[in-house]
Amino acid sequence: MLSHEQIWTAIDTLAARNGMSPSGLARRAGLDPTTFNPSKRFGGDGRPRWPSTESLAKILEATGESLDTLLDVLKGRLPGNTRSAPYADQVQMVPVAGFSEASQQAAFDKDGRPSSKMWDQMQFPDPKAKGLFALEISNSELSPFYRQGDILIVDRQQAIRRGDRVLVRLADGNLKLFVMARQNPSDFEFHSLSPPVTQTSIKRSSIAWVARILWASQ
Repeated sequence: MLSHEQIWTAIDTLAARNGMSPSGLARRAGLDPTTFNPSKRFGGDGRPRWPSTESLAKILEATGESLDTLLDVLKGRLPGNTRSAPYADQVQMVPVAGFSEASQQAAFDKDGRPSSKMWDQMQFPDPKAKGLFALEISNSELSPFYRQGDILIVDRQQAIRRGDRVLVRLADGNLKLFVMARQNPSDFEFHSLSPPVTQTSIKRSSIAWVARILWASQ
C-alpha cells in the first residue's frame, strides 16, 4: 500500500524530472499554483491530505509522462530530473520561490539564505552542492534567455567569473539578472541579458550579494 509520503514524493520527483517546481507543475497542469505546496499536504488539524486522481491524471497529461513512469517513481525506481539537469543519480531538496516573491526584503536573512515561509521545496539532482536555492521565472521579460516557468538554480558559494550569468540582490531587496563583466574595489560592472546588450555599473555599497546561476531548466 502506498503511503502519503510516497505519493507526495512522487509528485515532487515528476516536477524535478521536468525541470519544474511543484507550483510550476501545478500551473502547467491547469491547477491552482499552490495545489502541491507542502502547506497543502496536511489539513489544519494535522491530518494528511491526498492528491486527487484527477490531479494525478492532469500531471501525466501536462508532462507527457506515462502511468508506468508514475508507478516506477512511486516505487523508487527512477531518479529525479533525467531530462535536463546536470546530475541524475541522487537528489537534494532546495528552497524555491517565484522571482517576484524572492525580491521581497524578508525573503533572505542577513547571510543571504532563504528565510521566509514563501519558500517551497523542490528536488535537485546534486546532493553534494551546498547553499543552493531556486527561482521560478514568472514572466517573459527575459525571453529568449529565460521563459516563463523556467527554474534557475542559484549558487552563492561558487566563485564568479567574467561571462557568468549572475543573480544580483540589491541592498533594497530587488533582484536583477545580468552577465558578469568585471569588478573592482568600488564597483561591479554587468552586461544585460537581453539585446541590445548594455553595460551597467553598480556600486558595491548598493549590492547585498552576487550569486552565480548554476543551472536553468530550459
